[in-house]
Amino acid sequence: MLIAVLSDTHVPSRVACLPGRVYEVCAEADLVLHCGDFVEADVYRDLQRFAPVRGVLGNMDGGALAGMLREEEVFTLEGMTVCMTHGSGPPFGLENRVMKRFAHRNPRVVLFGHSHRYTEREENGVLLLNPGAVAAARGERSMALLTLVPDGNPRVERVLF
Repeated sequence: MLIAVLSDTHVPSRVACLPGRVYEVCAEADLVLHCGDFVEADVYRDLQRFAPVRGVLGNMDGGALAGMLREEEVFTLEGMTVCMTHGSGPPFGLENRVMKRFAHRNPRVVLFGHSHRYTEREENGVLLLNPGAVAAARGERSMALLTLVPDGNPRVERVLF
């Protein structure tokens, strides 16, 4: 299963619209996972044109999104427990707070956003992934392609644009 993972799109508060590369990557995917800070519900609906979308609320999401999304999601894909949240608070210690939040769920993959910094590391058999921010400064914008296969290790490809 090929999954497009993105976060912190901040449309229209930081960028006017999603970059074309986001659409290209999502069109290849079987599923789109958004780790929060859509800002506008139209972004969620727009991404649904390419693949099913699951998302979580970010600290900048309100209005219609608050009625559509939760602060965290836990689900199973290809036999693996995947946990997703936006994250909150200061950047210092964010990764530890996110991991602690889901420790009782025995996840294989933990996805988060908030810091706008790409993070990919394995800790005690758990893949921790922050795809970076679509709304970051030019040259630092990123998302990720996550490949999950039954009985296999997750593979990640960072996508810069």
